[in-house]
Amino acid sequence: MPNNEDNNSTSKLPVTLKPTDFEYQKPKRRNELTEQKKYDKIDSKVGELVKLGTNGVTYVDEDAFPTIFQTTRPKAAFIFENQIPDADKRSFDGKNYAHSSAVVGLADKKSQEVRDADKQALLQYSRDSLINLSDSPEAQDMRRKVDSFTSKTLPKLRDERGVSTDEVTGEERKKGFAFHHVNPKELHTDPEDVLDPTKGRNLNPETHADVHRKNINNEDQFEKYQAEKKPK
Repeated sequence: MPNNEDNNSTSKLPVTLKPTDFEYQKPKRRNELTEQKKYDKIDSKVGELVKLGTNGVTYVDEDAFPTIFQTTRPKAAFIFENQIPDADKRSFDGKNYAHSSAVVGLADKKSQEVRDADKQALLQYSRDSLINLSDSPEAQDMRRKVDSFTSKTLPKLRDERGVSTDEVTGEERKKGFAFHHVNPKELHTDPEDVLDPTKGRNLNPETHADVHRKNINNEDQFEKYQAEKKPK
């Protein structure tokens, strides 16, 4: 099922959806023997049902799936429910969306597997349309705004967390006490998680350096480390 709407979000990055610019650069129509109206329909659905989030991410409305994947509505519903990871699903205003990167990846996979030249060309066109939309000037401008907002908000996460002791050793805070992302932002790039105070821990400099030295790269690894370092 899609994630709950942002009412339950603990991220400091607010997310709403806005229409995308229908004048994004349309991709090459690879098979000139495919009916042009089929390409036109993809243009129409992508322009109408793909939205740009204020987190810089593009989202695909579930209602666009029959056209994007060139299938029936029941099969499109199956694709959304079973072939899109739950982590890539969101609900906004009562409608279900998928992160465009998940849709791009799946459309690319299916385009390589299908043997029908017509369907292959349309799947590739859907994939390329979503890529172009995500790379549009409008989307890039939004991501620049997110970067600016993130740089201003990151320093506040330590205090937002509301913990004044090292969350591994239990020691009182020292000079250099800082917020550490449990899932390093270099590897886990969700812009909302980057600004979520529940997605990190407050650490003293020695602990912080040790975590990085031991190359701890996700929450499971961090919890194991935390258990090992827990004061006796």
